[in-house]
Amino acid sequence: MGKEEGKVNEENRARWGSHLEFLLAGVGLAVGTGNVWRFPYLAQKNGGGAFLVPYCIMLAVEGVPLFFMELALGQRFQQGSIKIWSRIRPYLKGIGFAQVVVSFSMTVYYPIVMTWCMYYFYLSFSNPLPWVESECDTTREDFECCKSDPAKHFYYVSALQVTSSISENGGFVNGVVICWVISWVLTYACLFKGPESLGKAAYFTATFPYVVLFCLFCRGVSLKGAGKGIAVLFTPDFSVLYDPNVWMDAAGQIFYSLSVGFGALICFASYNPIKNDCCKDSMFISLVNCGTSVFSGIVVYSILGFREETTGIKVADVEGGPGLAFIAYTTAVAEMPLPQLWAAAFFFMMVTLALNSEFGTVEACVTPLRDFKIFAKMPRELLCLVVCCVMFLVGLPMCCRNGLYVFNLWDNYSVTIPLLCVGLMECIGVMWIYGMPRFLKDIEYMTGSVPHRYWQICWKWVSPLLLIIVLLSSMIKKMIIPETYEAFVGCEEHPAHEGIPGTENWNRKIPFTWWAQFFAALMVIAPVMWIPIYIVWKRNAEIVPIPYLQGMIDQGMVVEEKPFNLGYQVTKMKQQVTSRMGRSTGQNGRSYVVENKEARSPNSNQPENNV
Repeated sequence: MGKEEGKVNEENRARWGSHLEFLLAGVGLAVGTGNVWRFPYLAQKNGGGAFLVPYCIMLAVEGVPLFFMELALGQRFQQGSIKIWSRIRPYLKGIGFAQVVVSFSMTVYYPIVMTWCMYYFYLSFSNPLPWVESECDTTREDFECCKSDPAKHFYYVSALQVTSSISENGGFVNGVVICWVISWVLTYACLFKGPESLGKAAYFTATFPYVVLFCLFCRGVSLKGAGKGIAVLFTPDFSVLYDPNVWMDAAGQIFYSLSVGFGALICFASYNPIKNDCCKDSMFISLVNCGTSVFSGIVVYSILGFREETTGIKVADVEGGPGLAFIAYTTAVAEMPLPQLWAAAFFFMMVTLALNSEFGTVEACVTPLRDFKIFAKMPRELLCLVVCCVMFLVGLPMCCRNGLYVFNLWDNYSVTIPLLCVGLMECIGVMWIYGMPRFLKDIEYMTGSVPHRYWQICWKWVSPLLLIIVLLSSMIKKMIIPETYEAFVGCEEHPAHEGIPGTENWNRKIPFTWWAQFFAALMVIAPVMWIPIYIVWKRNAEIVPIPYLQGMIDQGMVVEEKPFNLGYQVTKMKQQVTSRMGRSTGQNGRSYVVENKEARSPNSNQPENNV
């Protein structure tokens, strides 16, 4: 066997400095702000402790199997998502483009969360904090509204200066724009060298949030009323398990929190050596991610229990998403000793969580581009700069006064359905087209053992079925429920906008404008359309055999391959594919081609094939 047995396809491909760097970057990608503000809200909303039942089931049959599949794909092919799917079959190349587009959509709007957290981190050094009652301006007409809920008033009126609707731009918010620039400078600084710089940054960005979470946990559980808040989070109501929406929420949270479908996991794994146990990696990162969700839920709800004890605001009266971090948490922390310290620690933790997730999704756009000749000649630093600048400009409108509404539009429509479609096509492409026997042999060569039957059942049957159910449910729900968003209108006594009456919760649901609905439809179509386009365009393209690694051939790990053609399947076995181009027959009668010619044994009598 030659010295090059485990060598990658591209000799100059970047590598992680160590396996620990990969694990930290993977944890950082999976663990994001959603673990802190989305999971606790969903758990409290969907039966408390009972929500852990569907959550753990979905983790076992949907989350970890798909996570494992993506890591194995990236590690086996050592390329970005577009090239991988093109090599499996030309007509599957659309899956790779869909992953790049959905990653682009994610990286356009997700940094605004980091921007808001960065802005609040800066404000946390004020004394007193700007969202306390004493800071309400007595000269304002809505002074009474501010006194009733100073944190909510500051969030909408002072920090984001929210307009009355998505159609009213209102101009830029200066503080938010400055933080937006800083967030993209930080992103580029940690990414421009690829895994070399990303791996080093992960030592801090992936570990620091846990230090802060532990400190907040120690402080939170010692506060008066903490037990009441934790009880609200975990008190089980098993009757909700009969509600299909609870299972849909669990499946959606698992799918999105693990970052499956973006192509980022494929990119990260492609920087690993061929010989690496990606099964253990996937289980470790997935369990850390979900454990972080539960742990952060305890932290947040212990502090919300303290809020109820001091302000009278019920623990259950909390919204998911930004409202949990910027309104509920800030209200609670204002009543704590040393409020500036705990506010700064919390929002700095949120910045690092958001920055971690941003790394992976930007990398999921850059790496596939580097696999193309036109971009391969461009220095990585320049390509990364161009990509970051484009995303910076596209997302800049979210720094305007109507930016909260634009963010909600992107968040609701740009990722949900496209990711489910990508995940479903991944299962079909790997299990039914690339072939489960071949995929299992790949994993056996990389990890040293054949994947358990459990993984095979999930990949081929259970995970695709669940994805179909969640996808159809999401589409039906979006078609049935009117397309609305919550606009800030102010309190009932003093409405925020002239001519628009206020409400008890300060928000009013109004329908999206026609152009917003059109843009929402475009965000769904833009990633997904590449899949059918390539299926139709490349349906008759020549199928080039995928080479085996030299080490797999030397160990006799090649398998009999049954030819697969898309038209052959669609027409129900009407035409039998009888020949394969560019193949050779080995001594055992099996067909294969060699991945790395330099790794061929010098004593081998196998003929070379130009693929």
